[in-house]
Amino acid sequence: ITHPPKTMANSAVLEHSLLRTPYESVHMVTRNTQKLVAKEITDVVAEVKRLSRASKEKTKGANLINATKSITSIVRKLKGLKRKMEEGKKTATKYVTRCQARLEHLEQISKFARVGVASCSRASASRSPEDVVDSLGVAAQEKVFLRSVDAMLVGHLMRLGCLESAAALTKQADISNLVDTEVFQSAKRVIEGLRNRDCKPALAWCGANRSRLRRSRCALEADLRVQQFVELLKSEQIEGALSYAREHLSISPESHLQTLLHAMGAIAFMPLTSSNSMPKRYQYLFGEDKWFELEQIFRNVLFKLNGLPKQSTLAIRLQAGLEALKTPHCGERKEEESRNTKEEAVKIASECPVCASGMYSLANPLSISHRTQSCIVCRMCGKVMDENNRPMALPNGNVYSRKALEENVKQNNGQVHDPRTGETFEFSKAKSVYIL
Repeated sequence: ITHPPKTMANSAVLEHSLLRTPYESVHMVTRNTQKLVAKEITDVVAEVKRLSRASKEKTKGANLINATKSITSIVRKLKGLKRKMEEGKKTATKYVTRCQARLEHLEQISKFARVGVASCSRASASRSPEDVVDSLGVAAQEKVFLRSVDAMLVGHLMRLGCLESAAALTKQADISNLVDTEVFQSAKRVIEGLRNRDCKPALAWCGANRSRLRRSRCALEADLRVQQFVELLKSEQIEGALSYAREHLSISPESHLQTLLHAMGAIAFMPLTSSNSMPKRYQYLFGEDKWFELEQIFRNVLFKLNGLPKQSTLAIRLQAGLEALKTPHCGERKEEESRNTKEEAVKIASECPVCASGMYSLANPLSISHRTQSCIVCRMCGKVMDENNRPMALPNGNVYSRKALEENVKQNNGQVHDPRTGETFEFSKAKSVYIL
């Protein structure tokens, strides 16, 4: 990754979440602070009015004692409010600083993109493309590119739950302002709870984000409430389940009416015995797959609220490249993957990145690349072979481009060294290949 592609900067379009996520965090902190201030000020004003009314009463001694306690309580509340507002300001400032750092990062990427376009359009001018790039500093360009790659890797690791590895890479690359660690740290507690068959962390998260969930019309809390109800039925706590339903399920959205009716209907078949099994139409509520489904729903809601794509930026970029390379023959050797040696796996990856170990899972849902005209790429140098760079066949049948062979001859004392077989030939023995 020493020579970043000039089209790297065009990917700034994919960095929507880079600014959206801290913006949403600032918005949430600001709204929470506003609500807190409004609530505390309302309580203080009500207490002051009550003191004003009490001061007009005749029982002066009792009023003085009560007034002292009330004033002390008001002062304590105001001090607490001041402390919470300072904490909110500190948090909001952190996210604003993060936004500024990301804007500067995107601006640098955009600048290098313009340099790349300028170097291509002025290739015939007196100044070479290399001079144009060097004027801004190749080292700075590579640094910006590597920071973007590191940020993508960290984002992908956090989605996989590898928070410690992500934190280590973040610290090493010094990209704390380009990653959203807090989002995934809060999500980890919820996901671990769901995997341990516990809805409480997820319900607590829903309570903290209830207004955002309501605005986004997300019914995650309703799904969790139904699951809690089902768990009570599983443990044969029928009375507890009915009480829970009266308290929490009576306000479920209409979209969950069918699921709610099934959950309530399942009560008629409790407790389950060998002779009294659950009908098929209700079984999906009691399956273990329901917990996995809840985890996926939570992930989707989390990404939606924070402006994150469903897939990591790294996966999106990889899929963009894999889709351009995918052919109808890709994946034919998938069954042999587990039996391949390391050398065979490297060879397969060099021949077709789509068929490489771990890559086909990303490419599998993608459509096959549509090409109206084929092109032949040299295995040695990676350049397209055409009339200006003719394909040439060695005596062993391997085909490479003329420019690659000429460069190969310079490096091997006038001989052509085949990198695939290790054989050596005279350049004069290579013959031009013509494809009809």
